[in-house]
Amino acid sequence: MTIETLKQEDMPQLIELYKELVPPHIEFNASLERCLKTYETMEKDDRSFLAVAKEKGEIVGSALGICCQCLVNPFLVVEDVIVRSDQRGKGVGRMLMEALDQFAQEKGCAYSFLVSSDFRTGAHSFYESMGYTDGVVGFRKIYNK
Repeated sequence: MTIETLKQEDMPQLIELYKELVPPHIEFNASLERCLKTYETMEKDDRSFLAVAKEKGEIVGSALGICCQCLVNPFLVVEDVIVRSDQRGKGVGRMLMEALDQFAQEKGCAYSFLVSSDFRTGAHSFYESMGYTDGVVGFRKIYNK
């Protein structure tokens, strides 16, 4: 198992994996063209790290970290953490989160945070095991529904 930065040629595999993040009642609308355009922007930005876990050349997990500046201390936003359903419980998520922690520390981040849907209780236990606490209340506003 290796953790590496996403490569452009891996995008189709990642899009398939992302489909596991979307509940069945919501339409998945991430086209290859759209994702590649975003990838080109992210690739030039040293404040983002799109980590993928690979087993025998196949993507089995991914996590995105984006370092944000603020006046006091930078911080890391963690988003789109996904491990393929048949690979959960095998340490893939832990390796991805540890890679994001290392990235955050290299960027001088004071902390990281993430949000997780309230029904993902298994994921919540995992995040707690990684040192995240639920002592904050998160809100989000969705644009372009």
